[in-house]
This record gives sequence, C-alpha cells and structure tokens, in this order.
Amino acid sequence: MKNIKKIQNQEINFWKNSKDEKPSVWSIRKVLEKTSHGIDFLDSLSQIAILNSKKSFKVLEIGGGQGWASCLLKSTYPKAHVTATDISSYAVASVHKWEEMFKVKVDNSYNCKSNETQEKDCSIDFIFTFAAAHHFITHRETINEISRILKKGGVAAYFCEPVTQLFWYPIAYKRVNRKRPEVHEDLLIISKLRSLAIKAGLEFSLIRTPSYNNRSGYIETFYYLILSAFPFLQKFVPHTATILFIKK
Repeated sequence: MKNIKKIQNQEINFWKNSKDEKPSVWSIRKVLEKTSHGIDFLDSLSQIAILNSKKSFKVLEIGGGQGWASCLLKSTYPKAHVTATDISSYAVASVHKWEEMFKVKVDNSYNCKSNETQEKDCSIDFIFTFAAAHHFITHRETINEISRILKKGGVAAYFCEPVTQLFWYPIAYKRVNRKRPEVHEDLLIISKLRSLAIKAGLEFSLIRTPSYNNRSGYIETFYYLILSAFPFLQKFVPHTATILFIKK
C-alpha cells in the first residue's frame, strides 16, 4: 500500500484539481451522478431507528466530499443539527452549492481527517459516511474516534461500502484500483473492522446491500444481479454492505 500521507494528499488534491468537482465548477453530470444515489441514501437512513426516535439530534458526516448527503439529510430531518466534514477543504468549499440545491443550511462544516474531528467527547447521536469509508485508511484510529465522540446509545453507519473477506482482498484491491486510478481505492475487510469495533467498545453489525442499481457496465450489473438472486453467495464474495457501530 502507498504511504498514508501520500494517499491523503492525493484525496485532498483530487477535489482541488478535478475538472468536474473543483470548487470553481458546478458540473451537471456530477450533480446527476450524486443525486442518482439519493434514493439509496434515504433508504439507508430508514434503517436507523435513532433518527425516528428523537425530535432533535446531532449528526456528523465524515468523508462527505461536497456534503450533498448532509444537505439531503438536513432536508429530510430539518430539526437535526448536521455537520458536514471531509479531509479536503476544496471539497467542503462546495457545500453551499448543495445547500442552495436542497434549500437547506447545514449547521456546520469543516475539513478534517476521519480520525481527527473537532467534536467533543460523547456529543454526537449519529455519525455516517456514504460510500466513502473505504478511503479512510486509518481504520483503527477512525473507529476509536467514533467511539470517543458518540453518545451512549449513539450509532455510526458506513453506508453502501465495498466489503470483502480477507481471502479475496488482494484480488479485489487490484481490481478497484484499476477501475478508478485517479484516487486510491480500497475495500473494507469485515473481520478486521469487527475486531476493531469490539476493541473500541462498539457493537458491530453488517447489513448486506448488494444493489445492482447504478453499476458501471454489464459485467458488474450481472454480478450484483446474481448476488441479489442468490443471497447465500454474499457470505463468500465481495459485495456492498452497510456497517453499523453502536455505542452501549
């Protein structure tokens, strides 16, 4: 694996230099691409009981890019106190574009690493990331940070993440980095995350979500169609899933 600092700088500068996603650009193609995931995100939120059990609560998004998911969550739960974060200040600089689009205002936004937030101990009800946790690299430190800032009974969710068993990791790792070479790609190893969560005092659960919507190409779509038709295969091969961490 590349040097961690190098990977993080690559991620930061992606948002600075991307022809479609740098702060000075508002790409209709990227707007359509991100909003196409909106239904999946809202469906994912419906799995989180804590969001429907309180009139007001504090939410933190980590690895949120331009914060489109935070803005959508704020639109859906207007009484929530929502903070959007990303490692790149160039990504966070575009939060206002999504606020205008969804006619909302998030309560706070800032750039930080996933394991170095500005939040106080035991202060957050719900932490989430949408299809971004596989970029974090520092998983042990990030899970420890989640444990630190979650309230008792709080929930953290890694939505729609690529996951794998340890056996498949080397092959799957090469594939995802060939697919999108401009930034470092990775997969989450289920057994390792479970072990890190337990050590951090968090309950761990996995919800398998092998959706075949928004897949790139016929082969990938067919692969996920097979996984959807034969769910027992999901235990043995890489797929997408939602991971929940609960602080008891």
